[in-house]
Amino acid sequence: MKARPVAGTFPHYLPYSNEAFGGPEKTHLRLHDSNVDWGQDLGRLADRLAKRYPGERIWLVYKGAGVPSYYGIDATDPRTVPADQVRGLLVVSDSAVARADDRLTALITSSAAIDEVGHSITIYRRSGE
Repeated sequence: MKARPVAGTFPHYLPYSNEAFGGPEKTHLRLHDSNVDWGQDLGRLADRLAKRYPGERIWLVYKGAGVPSYYGIDATDPRTVPADQVRGLLVVSDSAVARADDRLTALITSSAAIDEVGHSITIYRRSGE
């Protein structure tokens, strides 16, 4: 295991943990909420969606005070519609995953993780039921 300096995690300092703890990629498995996620990656999410997934349907469960539409993210909370209508990109803050209810857990487990943003947001592909 190669150790990485904290500076090597730029710009994702908040979810940093040392390699013995699993590194920043695994921090969300052991800690959540304000330990790793203050909603700091909403702007990065907007950039990622625009570059890699333009025009795709976005379903978002986001932890933070930011307003997704301010960043150009047109998204709907997937918990507000029947599960069979949720198709496209399911974007979930890792803190929301840690506290997921049965409905969100079912949506996540029936989707494939395809990307992550800043070690605090996971993007899933959901084809529906």
